[in-house]
Amino acid sequence: MADPIETTHRGSPRRQWRELVRLLLESVAAGMFVSLVLALAVFIASAQAYAAVPGAGGHGQGALLLQDPSGGREAAPLLFTDVHMSITGMIARVQVQQRFVNPTAEWREGVYLFPLPDNAAVDHLRMHIGERVIQGRIAERNDARRVYEHAKLEGRKTTLVEQERANLFTTNLANIAPGEEVVVAIEYQQTLTYDAGSFSLRFPMAVTPRYVPGAPLESMSASLGTADSPPQMLDADRITPPYVHPRDGWVNPVAITIDLNAGFPLSKLASAYHAVDVDERPGNRYRLKLTDTPVPAVRDFELAWTPNVGSRPAAALFTETRGDKTYALLMALPPAASELADVRAPREVTYIIDTSGSMAGVSIVQAREALLMALERLRPGDRFNVIEFNSTTTPLFTAPVPVAEMTLRQARVFVSGLTARGGTEMLPALKAALTDDLRSGSASSLTRQVVFLTDGAVGNEDEILRLIHRQIGDRRLFTIGIGPAPNSFFMSRAAKFGRGTFTFIGDVREVKDKMSALFRKIEAPALTDISVIWPGGADVSPDLVPDLYTGEPVVVTASFPTGSGNGNVAISGRRGDSTWGTLLPLTVGAGEPGVGVSWARAKIDALMDAGRQGAPQSEIRAAVLDVALAHHLVSKYTSLVAVDVTVSKPVDTAAIQTSLPHNVPEGLTFVGGMPRTATPAPLLIVIGFCALFLALAIAALRGLALRFTR
Repeated sequence: MADPIETTHRGSPRRQWRELVRLLLESVAAGMFVSLVLALAVFIASAQAYAAVPGAGGHGQGALLLQDPSGGREAAPLLFTDVHMSITGMIARVQVQQRFVNPTAEWREGVYLFPLPDNAAVDHLRMHIGERVIQGRIAERNDARRVYEHAKLEGRKTTLVEQERANLFTTNLANIAPGEEVVVAIEYQQTLTYDAGSFSLRFPMAVTPRYVPGAPLESMSASLGTADSPPQMLDADRITPPYVHPRDGWVNPVAITIDLNAGFPLSKLASAYHAVDVDERPGNRYRLKLTDTPVPAVRDFELAWTPNVGSRPAAALFTETRGDKTYALLMALPPAASELADVRAPREVTYIIDTSGSMAGVSIVQAREALLMALERLRPGDRFNVIEFNSTTTPLFTAPVPVAEMTLRQARVFVSGLTARGGTEMLPALKAALTDDLRSGSASSLTRQVVFLTDGAVGNEDEILRLIHRQIGDRRLFTIGIGPAPNSFFMSRAAKFGRGTFTFIGDVREVKDKMSALFRKIEAPALTDISVIWPGGADVSPDLVPDLYTGEPVVVTASFPTGSGNGNVAISGRRGDSTWGTLLPLTVGAGEPGVGVSWARAKIDALMDAGRQGAPQSEIRAAVLDVALAHHLVSKYTSLVAVDVTVSKPVDTAAIQTSLPHNVPEGLTFVGGMPRTATPAPLLIVIGFCALFLALAIAALRGLALRFTR
């Protein structure tokens, strides 16, 4: 028998044409079915994603219900956080009270991952049980864990505070009785930020999911530390908490009270992202409270205050003596740009822009505008490149090219066409930007800079920091973190490794203004080759001061034997062909409790950075233990533990361990049990409608074609 397809070819031209149309329609029909199924799937997913957005479908308040391993719903412990900040001079002392409430009928163990500032020095722990207060003590991490587990088995109430990352900590609280409330209070100290004439501090309240290379953790079990982590990051489960669906209501409400002793008149006092009530008091003192107390923990809190022009400090020195050691904290402002010669060397600038799905909407529009503005500020003699990254890395040019009419035109077209999609693969983009390429023809006289704009949080910080350390060369790296709760530890540390600056943008409406300020700053000549010389025998952190830009101070801490610190601190630097220097007598230092803790935290940070740069881990661990134990600080190798002497839980009664969930950070979409920083719900809806429209169009086309061929 002849092949049927061959038979059609042997027939008349009209029959051949009809058979060809028939085969085409069969293919179209099959494609229509697939398209229709895909369209319905996307549309359903879109509707679910949209319903997950706060405000889309409403959400109620009430008892917190979590999904248990069997798929059911169970009541969970509740958490309320009260924060009190006391700010004097350059130091903020902060108490964070975590009130754990067990509304269930079972004994519970609560596990809670929470963020703190990346320079927080956690040094006190107290557990409040009714009227009784149990003080915590510092111990090596493994020893503290053993004490906690032993007390838990004996039925005693016990608390353990551990550091997971420099800005992520975990509280474990065991043996909470049914209906009971237990308060865990931790204290930390933070050195303020001073830049461009203003002081500021930030209190993180939300945890943006960290990007984990390889297969992501799709869900968490009942407690932290029990899910499987990918080999690329073995502690991924420790920094990946569960999240409550927005439809189930907000959890972990936060109240904040601040006592600010400014010490000088203020021209501005502002909270960038939360409404506050301000009570001005005599002596340049202020009491601030959140207007809408409590607030959901969905975005970071930031406070900034600006002295009157005549009160801006040129230098400040704070000291503290503890036994045979004296500690000092120095802040000195170099001259303003107007006081030094305007030297603008030709630059080689590589702009890295995040175009992952979470940048969709206003973020990508603002980022494009900022980048187009940056391109306009380039001058003849400069070289540049633009690299976008999402799931893949796409450079505009293979290497930085000279600024010219043609290259700028290409760049404008490239940037104008950037859209948000895909994941956040950060490492390949940085590799591309930090790779020396002989084809670039870069002259050694160029000032080489990398400007890195991203809203993504990553979990493989150390891997990326090691890359920056190895490949930064003579470049300067400037990081810009966008979003309600960026990973400020990584972004600030990357800028430090890259001898640049970190800019935090908590609202997409700030992108253009803050990027403009950054561009103006990095175009000004940097104060380089900075040297800070103390009287003999001082242990200084950091030992290498990074480059400074307009409005930035030199901030250094030091420790030296009491009585040997008489004399001057000499600070010098270079800007272009000119030099700058100043002497500051140590005798003028104002007494400030807590300077020793600031030095200890800075010393630990410096040691950990040395470890990331290749120093033997055994040596780093020993040195960190010496400092952390002496100053009662939580670190990677030390923890705080508190144990009640009273046995409260019957030994034969089990306590259910529960990891307390987090709110989805503002602006993120909740999909598949986890927040997703990918394509947002409105875009999914558009995609769903488009797919449905395509399927219907194919069906209509098939109907017309069938009528035509009859």
